[in-house]
Amino acid sequence: MVRRGSDLSRQRNPQSILHRTGASELKVHGWIMTNEVGPDGHIVLDKHAVVTFSLEGIMDLQLDGFSGQNVIAGLVLQRATDRGRSSYFSLPEDGTDVEIELTPCYGLDGFIRAKKVAISFIPGRPADM
Repeated sequence: MVRRGSDLSRQRNPQSILHRTGASELKVHGWIMTNEVGPDGHIVLDKHAVVTFSLEGIMDLQLDGFSGQNVIAGLVLQRATDRGRSSYFSLPEDGTDVEIELTPCYGLDGFIRAKKVAISFIPGRPADM
């Protein structure tokens, strides 16, 4: 069995660069867990990639549990939901706003709401996130 997708794989050490104006970035190292066990006794991880989410027009964010590890269990990219925080928004909300939700495993969790998101990735393990 091969598990795929950010909701089943674990990503390590999300890195973010947040700016009040211009683009901000969230980088996540992701992989696919296989059913194989390596000679070291650990599950073999395959198809590593560093995924970069470039966000423009950040309106709201809430990040909790930031630590030295910041392992997330999943990442959900969706149309923004009403969290009852519109009085905090720096920009007017509309139906095209996007939201990235980080579900915790160990450390970081929360959400980022923005006007635009662009996604890119680099195959392989991170050199140094």
